[in-house]
Amino acid sequence: MNDKQTLIYWVDLTGPAPLDEIVRLTIMDTNDNVLFNHIFSTKLVDWWYSDLNGIKPEETFNQQQFENYKNKIQSIFNRASRLITFDSSTFFLEKQGINLSKKKIDDLADPFRVLGDANDTIDNLCTYYGYDLPTNIYNRTGVEYTKAINYCWHVMESNRKAHENK
Repeated sequence: MNDKQTLIYWVDLTGPAPLDEIVRLTIMDTNDNVLFNHIFSTKLVDWWYSDLNGIKPEETFNQQQFENYKNKIQSIFNRASRLITFDSSTFFLEKQGINLSKKKIDDLADPFRVLGDANDTIDNLCTYYGYDLPTNIYNRTGVEYTKAINYCWHVMESNRKAHENK
């Protein structure tokens, strides 16, 4: 991986909001090379509504906790100057000790927002930009989500550049 490059990431959380824990993190470069992809065991939350993220609690029981990968994750993020994601707060990464303070973070949900409601989803982003995201939430992996973000970001960037050159 080249230093100071753009990276794409996807985070899945358990809910409920006051106790949210990271249960999956995927990081890749803009060429769809996976740099990190893991499901984590949780500390506080032992059940969540898995229809929201496609990860069943029992799939995490034998996994290691996020903190066991913290240094590896931080070293990957350290080599990036720009991070691209969708509708993801950095709060939970920072809560786990990941420092993103000097990173430019582009959340594709922001420029895509139309109504600012439940319709502004990654599903609708993918539909709009022509990415075939699996409809069954349980067939979606962190890699699939991250590839979707990367694809849509590339199309958005291409459209932005075309608009600037008019």
